[in-house]
Amino acid sequence: MSGRVKKPAAPKKKANGYKMPSPIATGEVIHDTIGKKKWRIGPSIGVGGFGEIYSACDHESSPKKGSNYPFVVKIEPHENGPLFVEKHFYCRNANKDDIAKFMKTKKLNSLGMPTYFGNGSHEYKGEKYRYLVLERYGKDVWSLFKDCRRSFPSATVFQLGLQMLDVLEYIHSRGYVHADIKGANILMGLQKGTENQAYLVDFGLASRVTDKEFKPDPKCAHNGTIEYTSRDAHLGVPTMRGDLEILGYNMLQWLIGELPWEKSLKQPKIVQNMKEAFMKNVRANIAKQYSNVPEPLIKYLEYINTLKPKDTPDYTKCRQLFENYLKSEGKTRNSKLEFSPGKKGKQSKTAKIVAEDSDVDEVEEKEAKGKGKKPNGVIAKAKRARKPKVIESSPESDNCENEEPESEDGTEKEVKKKVRKPKNNKRKSTEPSVVVKVKKTKLAPKATPPAKKNHANIATQTSIIIEKRKRSPRQVSFDSPVCEIIGNKKQNISKESDSINTSGDIFDDSFTIEEKKVKKKRKLLSNQEIIVKRVVKKKVTTTQPKSKSWKDTPTIMNGRSPPK
Repeated sequence: MSGRVKKPAAPKKKANGYKMPSPIATGEVIHDTIGKKKWRIGPSIGVGGFGEIYSACDHESSPKKGSNYPFVVKIEPHENGPLFVEKHFYCRNANKDDIAKFMKTKKLNSLGMPTYFGNGSHEYKGEKYRYLVLERYGKDVWSLFKDCRRSFPSATVFQLGLQMLDVLEYIHSRGYVHADIKGANILMGLQKGTENQAYLVDFGLASRVTDKEFKPDPKCAHNGTIEYTSRDAHLGVPTMRGDLEILGYNMLQWLIGELPWEKSLKQPKIVQNMKEAFMKNVRANIAKQYSNVPEPLIKYLEYINTLKPKDTPDYTKCRQLFENYLKSEGKTRNSKLEFSPGKKGKQSKTAKIVAEDSDVDEVEEKEAKGKGKKPNGVIAKAKRARKPKVIESSPESDNCENEEPESEDGTEKEVKKKVRKPKNNKRKSTEPSVVVKVKKTKLAPKATPPAKKNHANIATQTSIIIEKRKRSPRQVSFDSPVCEIIGNKKQNISKESDSINTSGDIFDDSFTIEEKKVKKKRKLLSNQEIIVKRVVKKKVTTTQPKSKSWKDTPTIMNGRSPPK
């Protein structure tokens, strides 16, 4: 008998719940039954949140050993959903004829709308996949942004903004919103003549524009990439004005390097509140936090605030704002895109101190070389020029070590050096640490009074004896207030006996307290005699009633009857 064939391992699931596809071998051929085409898969380009992206080529026309892959294939398991949404969007809106018609109407030379080439289903090693074939593009804007030290030239920012406005107008005219505009979803053209054209991709969150009443949807709240999500999308309703707002956040980040709420991205509600506060008075907030933000971007964000949820934006007005700024910079929308570090909106004070220190060190090195001295530490710190005075923090000034001292007229006198506190906020000591080992000494056990022979009725012992002995979980005490109801009423007890027996035992008349002087059996520290109090049983004669009744039967409490 042949052994059982092992099933392929189930694809792993990501944190968002989507199943990731198993790796597909290079050279695998997929069939597009609708378009009647065959595509050959090449090396993997990257992994997204729901699937994997492979380079691809036409199986019949491309050489088998060639390295030229002009297409990409996005693949995901059939259980996932984003590619299903994206596939239907492309089928309806990425037709070459529709794109060409829009470009002719708007008199555009190019449009950053991806072209669609095919889709279908493919089975590989027993697993069924959904795929989508698109044109291949170059590097994404987010990678270029990081390569440029998180800052683009202002002209480049407005050029990208113009190109994205054109794409958004086309998408909105088709009755859809994108809802996830970001640098990672904007790719540069790869073919000749498209190097300066940016393309908006990834329509996994695209949704139709609805005519229904604007009503928050908690199920879809905070959808998208949290740092760029619009205020409408935070409420769960993607809108056309929301797409323009998302683009505005991207442009602001490309200019100044970061957004005000980037440190709170793990708390969507806080980010939403910060965006609401920021957009409430855009001009004042930008002036307070940043400098060198161009006026057209401020006017663009202010215009978004004037729109209602269902309004169609005035794209021509927004384009004029951006084009006028490019004209003032001596650029046009068709100028070459320059990806180089631009001027950041605001520089922190600590960065200024570091910059000044580095400038001073460079000057000192040149002077040292000229005088024949050794650089790097030979020149005393006191002789350094242009270095701001640094105030060292003292124990008395811990609470204000990050505050800047001001003179009476409000001008800064001295710049204080920022000192980062350790995470545990513990002050380090200069004294050597000493490990002290403490030896635990066992104390001599306390002597316990011996119990009376043949006395096994633990339940009727007084409270003071039970406290000295460790009570078993199965022992029962009759110190309950119920005993007063069942037994006779308490007799008058003297002060001496009251201190010994504090319980309300119904059998307290059958015992006496006897004091005897005894020597303890265990060896103690001294031979001193002590007084031990014991419970001694005394004989009690009772008269039986002539006739028995239910009141005379022994009462059972906690599964045990009182002794006779």
